[in-house]
Amino acid sequence: MFERALTCLLGLSLVTGLGCSAKEAEPVSVARSFADTARRGDVDGMLAVIEAPAVQRLELEAEHASDHVGGRRSIEAAEMLQIVGVDRSVAVAGAELLDDDGKQAHVELTMTDGRTLRLELVWEEPELLDDPAVDNPARLGRPGGWKVRIPLPSDQTSAADELATGAAPPDA
Repeated sequence: MFERALTCLLGLSLVTGLGCSAKEAEPVSVARSFADTARRGDVDGMLAVIEAPAVQRLELEAEHASDHVGGRRSIEAAEMLQIVGVDRSVAVAGAELLDDDGKQAHVELTMTDGRTLRLELVWEEPELLDDPAVDNPARLGRPGGWKVRIPLPSDQTSAADELATGAAPPDA
């Protein structure tokens, strides 16, 4: 009887132990998601995992593009992002969290073709919208969490900004 109870207890702890295996760190999950959305060409999925300044830049450029077509068409941020040059047969084979200080993290992805890709992620707080037309004034605009940092050009203005300021186009 004792052996049977011990066997059941060991079996239960083995099943429980398997269920409690180490969960992947959130920055690693987001980095994997980023690579997967790029591989699939999923623009909306990509916008969900990149940092707010990159999304805001795309929204601004989309607004400028809409202005250039004379308001005949409203161009969305998703139309401004094109995922090109991605080999759809290459996937993430492994991922390693290199560092995480709670605000910034670095993840290294190893691809099925042997290449590695290092991503920088940043922690973003949720964006709250204060809209008087909504019953709940603190409504979530953009969910917070880990987002992939996309380098943005800092010393260049957009073509739309140059046209708006009257700057002469470059000589051809």
